[in-house]
Amino acid sequence: MKEKLRAYPMVILLLPLVAAILLFIDPPPKYPPRPAPNALQERLYGRLASAGLEGDELATVGALTLGYKEALRKELRQHFQVSGAAHVLAVSGLHTGILYGVIVWLLTLGGRFRPMHENRIGRRTLSLVIIAAMWGYAWLTGMTPSVVRAVVMVTLFEIGRMVYRQALSLNTIAAAAFLILATRPTDLWSVSFQLSFAATTAIVIIVNKSIYREIEVSRYRNTFLGKVGSFFGGIIVVSLAAQVGTLPVTIHYFGQVSTYFLLTNLIVLPIATILVPCGLVSISLGGSTIGVLFSKLTYGLAWLMNRTTGWIEHLPGSSFPAHASEGMVVVYYILLSLFLLFLPKKST
Repeated sequence: MKEKLRAYPMVILLLPLVAAILLFIDPPPKYPPRPAPNALQERLYGRLASAGLEGDELATVGALTLGYKEALRKELRQHFQVSGAAHVLAVSGLHTGILYGVIVWLLTLGGRFRPMHENRIGRRTLSLVIIAAMWGYAWLTGMTPSVVRAVVMVTLFEIGRMVYRQALSLNTIAAAAFLILATRPTDLWSVSFQLSFAATTAIVIIVNKSIYREIEVSRYRNTFLGKVGSFFGGIIVVSLAAQVGTLPVTIHYFGQVSTYFLLTNLIVLPIATILVPCGLVSISLGGSTIGVLFSKLTYGLAWLMNRTTGWIEHLPGSSFPAHASEGMVVVYYILLSLFLLFLPKKST
């Protein structure tokens, strides 16, 4: 039976046009610089130090939890850049996604408190609490453009859940982009804006069309091995989708490709999943006994993350130079759009 025409084919066809607009139209003469850390960020960063964190590990935890990057050494930034983990240092969708998962887990008692899912009032209460917590976190991290984009996306996602609609879709992404550009039009020429929405769009389209979706709903999903396989399978599919969506933009602006990005994500993302909530607990409890215990765990995770990215950076051929002109970027998205347009969607 012929599949009904969906909304995303039209969006896919618009990708090359958007790429052409971004690359061929001159940006504004001045783009607002990244805001300096506010007094609250400085104070909370000090609480991490008082809990026992220090050196590069303190700098890494500050970047992952607070968006405080001023303490990151150039060499440490290079480790993350070359290994393909630079996105981990920028508070964005990854970090809000981790915090989102922790909040949902706590409020639903690990998924056991069913009224929060099944009851209309419970569902809406859960969504409102999540939205409030997300905006609180955005304020905590200085309301930087990357985290605001992620929180706007989460807000629209939860509004969709409140009215029992499809939550994460291309309509959600388009609405988030519209709201952000309506308030900050210059974000259109921001590299992080382009990378964020290119990655998110690619993830939504490719994951929905991938075989991973069939595996996720198989009869093995509730077994231990099924859950482990689903977790790491999700990392692989999402990492590949994000790389496919952002590759030409990354090459155009940064002139290099990270060879081992998939290996990096398979190691670094599980670490970040534990590190971010532990770091936030360390900030909350400071130098108390429990706070120091959490800070030791956080320190160990940050140490492992730093050593992993440093090790991958020094692997043979960890990155190689590349060049992509504006025309090449547009051609890439035309070919990608045609491929995705005719790629059959997997059943769920």
